[in-house]
Amino acid sequence: HPCHACPDREDHARWAERWFKLDRDSATLKRRVEQRTNTVARQFDRVCEVLTALDYLEGDAITPRGTHLMRLYSDMDLVAAESLRRGLWDELSPSGLAAALSTLVFEARRPDDASAPRVPGGNVKDVIAEMVRLWAELDELERSHKLDFLRQPDLGFAWIAYRWAEGDDLDEVLGDSELAAGDFVR
Repeated sequence: HPCHACPDREDHARWAERWFKLDRDSATLKRRVEQRTNTVARQFDRVCEVLTALDYLEGDAITPRGTHLMRLYSDMDLVAAESLRRGLWDELSPSGLAAALSTLVFEARRPDDASAPRVPGGNVKDVIAEMVRLWAELDELERSHKLDFLRQPDLGFAWIAYRWAEGDDLDEVLGDSELAAGDFVR
């Protein structure tokens, strides 16, 4: 081959090897950037799939059910919206509703250290149990779409919220619990 007679053949071969290596490295980096850049878009698409499955979206349009969800601002907004839609809270007293809603907003700092939470009885207990089942359904739906946004409802404040809403003195309610002042304020 005529290249064999070239006096700079070894230099040219090294430069060619270097070019092929840099080209391969460049392609690898481009793939990494593409994967990271599209992560948010893929996650957004997955969220839209979940919302479509729950009839909050239809294509790119918000359904009437979706207009209710877009007014909820919480990390547990899907559980709240589905609880409202299913009428889980319809028969609760104001203090029972406070207990049920506390499971969506309260989050213990160290759930491993906490003792088993005390929950009001009667229909409040049934509704909270149904909310936990609802959370499990929604969590399974999210996981089937490779998402993990929902945390489990935390029952640690339900009894305190119930008693306080029933008119018990806040100092007495908190004194009877293991709840730290910072957890109450939070």
